[in-house]
Amino acid sequence: MAHGSSLALAQQQAFTWIAQQVQTQSTLLAYIDVFWALMLISAAAVPLALTLRKVKLGGRAPVAH
Repeated sequence: MAHGSSLALAQQQAFTWIAQQVQTQSTLLAYIDVFWALMLISAAAVPLALTLRKVKLGGRAPVAH
């Protein structure tokens, strides 16, 4: 053989390349899943924040019993 790789080495390199591609794509999909989850949590927190009781600043503190 003048150049190139042996069949076994070429096969191993192909499997390594495929594994790297699968890892890259799964990392991207996981990132997208986390982005959506955080978006849903944030969207649920907005109405919750709007329903909170307003606090009057500078008023008297309630007396505890």
